[in-house]
Amino acid sequence: MDTIKIGIIGTGGISRQHRKVYQQVGGFEIIAVCDIIKEKALRAAEEWDVPKKNVFTSYNKMLEMDEIDGVSVCTYNQGHRRPTVAALKAGKHVLCEKPMAGTLKDATAMVRAAKESGKVLQIGLNPTFHPQLQFARKLVDEGVLGDIYYAETAGCRRRGTPGHTFIHKRTAGAGAIVDIGVYNMHSALYVMGYPKPTRVSAITEDYISHQDPRFAEMDVEEFGAAWIRFENGGVMVFKISWAVHQDSLGGAFFLGKKAGISLGELKLYADELSEQVEQLAEAEGLTPEPNPPKGMTTIGFSGFPQVDCWQIQMRKFGEAIRSNGPSPISPEGVLLTNVIMDGIFRSHKLGREVSVKVPEI
Repeated sequence: MDTIKIGIIGTGGISRQHRKVYQQVGGFEIIAVCDIIKEKALRAAEEWDVPKKNVFTSYNKMLEMDEIDGVSVCTYNQGHRRPTVAALKAGKHVLCEKPMAGTLKDATAMVRAAKESGKVLQIGLNPTFHPQLQFARKLVDEGVLGDIYYAETAGCRRRGTPGHTFIHKRTAGAGAIVDIGVYNMHSALYVMGYPKPTRVSAITEDYISHQDPRFAEMDVEEFGAAWIRFENGGVMVFKISWAVHQDSLGGAFFLGKKAGISLGELKLYADELSEQVEQLAEAEGLTPEPNPPKGMTTIGFSGFPQVDCWQIQMRKFGEAIRSNGPSPISPEGVLLTNVIMDGIFRSHKLGREVSVKVPEI
């Protein structure tokens, strides 16, 4: 296909980012918009030069358009499942904003619909395409770290509670964990090769935001932390906040039996720089720095290209549509974030560690 024709479901703030990047990347044309509030849909259509006849308040009606190749689902979290499943069943490819869904039940239904339809379901976790994360995954896949027995990932806003649909369970499903925590959690799981979680012990809290009158009716968490056990024996610690009395909850790192890595400024910790690592770095156009002597050492890497992960995300979506899949981000892999998040909320409610189970797809 020369041009991929896109329909956008939900015309709130994030939809404008989708539209902008589709336009920047090229090869896409937005031909239809849908929003339950007709005035918002009409306003977006006028801004984006979408014909008025292709403005809808029902996504099912919009999905009857044979011309549509794919859709962007840009609704609030609790509104992800139904339009995504409907679009996949209608034979459309889907780029759905993160998180996959606000609940494990909804996320499972979405992954099953993707498998049954054979269409692309890509979740908008664009940091996955960052060159550092991609190289970290390659180091793990090539066995440089050996078995990963422990990892940590964290993200912190000292005061960054967003408001609007994000702070109500009926629209968001949950708070900081599904909003920004899903980025950290998925990135860590991706680097580790999507290990299967088995048990979770967690805490969630909402003390600080409620001190602000703007968030008096907030009924989701502003902070979460969890200890996650995996089937392969590994453990991951996860921490996230919208509001907290700290300026950092830590970074992301992975401890393997042969070597370790930390993200941010990617570093490899090993006894010595192996020829394998040098070859992997050379293949990526990277330079290991410094050139260490034998013995315990820390190796940084320079030469990572400056990229726009949003643009890569849309280009990858287009490539997957043109080849009819697979999705550049495994929906089965993303589903693990919902498995863990479901465990986090159950663990906090019960005040103890809980078992988690990956659904059969």
